[in-house]
Amino acid sequence: MEMRLVALCLALAACGSCGAPSSPARRTLVVAYGTDEYPVTLNKERLGRYPLNAGLCEPLVRLSREFTVAPALATRWERREPNEVRFTLRSGVTFSDGTPFTARAVAQTLAHATRTRIGYSSLADTSVRVVDDTTLDLRPARINRRLVEQLVHPTYGVFKTGSDPARHPICTGPFQLVDYVAHDHLTVARNEHYRGEQARLDTIVFRFIPDETTRTLALRSHDVDAIVDVGASNAAAVGRVPGLHIVTAPMGAVIVSYMNLNGAAPWQQLRDPALRRAVAMAIDRRPLVTRVLGGGSAALVSTVNPPTVLGPHASRVGGVPFDTTAARLALHGKRRTLSLIANPNSIDHATVEYVQAQLARVGIDVRVDQLDAAAFESRLNSGAFDLDLELASQNDANPAFLLALRWYSKSGTRSAAFTHASPQFDALVERALAARTDDDARRAAAEAMHQLVDVEVAAIPLAGISRLYAMSDHVRGFVPHPSRLNQDWSSVWLAP
Repeated sequence: MEMRLVALCLALAACGSCGAPSSPARRTLVVAYGTDEYPVTLNKERLGRYPLNAGLCEPLVRLSREFTVAPALATRWERREPNEVRFTLRSGVTFSDGTPFTARAVAQTLAHATRTRIGYSSLADTSVRVVDDTTLDLRPARINRRLVEQLVHPTYGVFKTGSDPARHPICTGPFQLVDYVAHDHLTVARNEHYRGEQARLDTIVFRFIPDETTRTLALRSHDVDAIVDVGASNAAAVGRVPGLHIVTAPMGAVIVSYMNLNGAAPWQQLRDPALRRAVAMAIDRRPLVTRVLGGGSAALVSTVNPPTVLGPHASRVGGVPFDTTAARLALHGKRRTLSLIANPNSIDHATVEYVQAQLARVGIDVRVDQLDAAAFESRLNSGAFDLDLELASQNDANPAFLLALRWYSKSGTRSAAFTHASPQFDALVERALAARTDDDARRAAAEAMHQLVDVEVAAIPLAGISRLYAMSDHVRGFVPHPSRLNQDWSSVWLAP
């Protein structure tokens, strides 16, 4: 495959030398991505949409870089009390094979999300009513006035009725699927039927390269044009290489330590609130941010999502202060041992080792289990852990997104059975979901986060993270989105 790509690039370059083009030549961009997570159970039905959003499918609405809602396949929406939204769809839109897009395709996409349990918006089989080809009503099974903000998630990207979302989704986005080889690559080409401005590239090849060092070597040897998710320790070195540069996205994620609050033996220790608080007090987050994570792409935060999502209400969440003396006192001289798992696709060894060393200083020994992606998912969803380190990303416009997804007792997420917090927390999440105004939703979400982080110590925000990309200087037009899931590649082009 690489030989074909090289031949194509050389041919296009030769064409470009025949005369001065009025616009940049369309070519193939090769992007080094991390681990291929499509084969993971929950992702199998979301090829090209999640966790790598390759620009195939569009949702009704999209997430702006300011975490607000913007039109996509829907041009407008109207909230209808008590719990319904009417969407008006764009007319004249077609799928990449030329088939007309209608409300029925939206209905079957949302039904598929409900049936496969990959959605999280309280939609049920009876939630969708098609009014006509360009109008449909959505009514969640529970009060959820954040529905529009949730539907920006790529999980809700619409695919053609009858196409296979696990093998070959046919959608309306700026790109269309060419081929996918598990653990090797995913290739997309420009969708000539796209409703908006055409993508500037002919083709993008996303190569799955789990090891960051290998990805970096591929960039330096010009085998790839760009890298997704550069580690902070590697970014400075890459940025000094002539012909390469680093692009920093706005903050869109937070490293969070989840706690198993409801586990069965031997994973039940963190049911003890005093032990949870001791864990939180033992970790000095400032050196983690400035030394371990490099400072430039990390920041101190007290919230489990980027503070901008909560607006002025983010100050309601203070976080547990660093205090090793109080942490030791809370343990009453008894040494404890906890098991820690970490998402291998987003948490590096240095962060894990730092947390392990910090807890050891106060008398908490941490057994770290090194897992691949499939084993991590299995352990997480079976509750076989005490602590879980993940990069929690804000992937929709709902200020209670992560709260409702990971700690709410009524969440459809499997791991929530072990991480869900108290009834008091649930009530605050439901207040945020039912809020009639955006500001009321942010205020209620901040109160819920205060309950989660400060009162119950059910989660520990460790550092806010801005994603880093490394690119050849030939890559132009890339505008980083704070949410990697919502990254748009259609504006990218390659200069000679």
